[in-house]
Amino acid sequence: MDMSSNDTILRLAAHQSGAFSRAQVLATGLTDRVIERRLRARRWERVHPGVYVLVGMPRTFACRLWCATLAVGRASVVSHEAAAALIGIPGFPGERPVLTAARGSHHRIDGAIVHQLCDVLPEHQQIDEAVGLPRTTIARTIVDLSAVVHISRLRYALDEVVAARAADEMAIARCLGDVARYGKPGVKALGSVLDGRMGGRRPARSVLERHLFRIAVDMGLPAPISQMRFPGRQELDGCVDGGWPEARLIVEMDGRRWHARISDLKRDRERDAQAARAGWQTLRFMAETLAADAAGVGATIRDTYDLRRQLAA
Repeated sequence: MDMSSNDTILRLAAHQSGAFSRAQVLATGLTDRVIERRLRARRWERVHPGVYVLVGMPRTFACRLWCATLAVGRASVVSHEAAAALIGIPGFPGERPVLTAARGSHHRIDGAIVHQLCDVLPEHQQIDEAVGLPRTTIARTIVDLSAVVHISRLRYALDEVVAARAADEMAIARCLGDVARYGKPGVKALGSVLDGRMGGRRPARSVLERHLFRIAVDMGLPAPISQMRFPGRQELDGCVDGGWPEARLIVEMDGRRWHARISDLKRDRERDAQAARAGWQTLRFMAETLAADAAGVGATIRDTYDLRRQLAA
């Protein structure tokens, strides 16, 4: 056996909590025959198809996470209860690997749970320094937990991360806003918890409109038309928060409580679709996003305005 290949595998196993994959072994120049010899000699042990551990290495939670990740694929991310355990949220001891992979991957791993979701954005994940695997951020972990734990346990987890100043309600609300859709599990539960904690801090619509006006001026844009009549082809009641007819651009600033947002998701999509049919683009921003990143909101509005003016020219 090539000693350099053996050393490479040992280093891999040390970095990966004792686990390594068939693909990694073959990449060192070794063959399936060598793998079988090692298995028969009980120096390696097969945990999942194509995934092995060094015999004698402790089966820690980190080791089981690595085994599951190598079996599912490195595009997966540690999530839900397993991410909560890595983060250190009390009440989540790390009993079973839980991963999220792309929808349609159909991975079934013995002893692990694999969720299939397509809305884990790059900003919703990070590398966990303790195990060296990608896991969901604290905010995204709370969002994911809302779909799988009782609301009392969800409330406790949120209380713990906020008390530890690991995340705040605004960050969690922004993450929920990234993925909220009608019928998504956990959205109503987490929305009600956030409403209970943030109910007294909802900005009035007039305040949000003043913010929109100020952002436009700061970005060198003309002032939007405030409370502009909805421009869809169908006659719909109501107005939009602000709009630029010359760019056919609408901006809506959402300060509603979460239960109202969730119940109105379908209506909002229908309004946006009607505006799009008439040639208008709608940008929607939550009050939480505005409070945390006003500059980012302004840049998005300015860039979209400029692009639509160019297209209209």
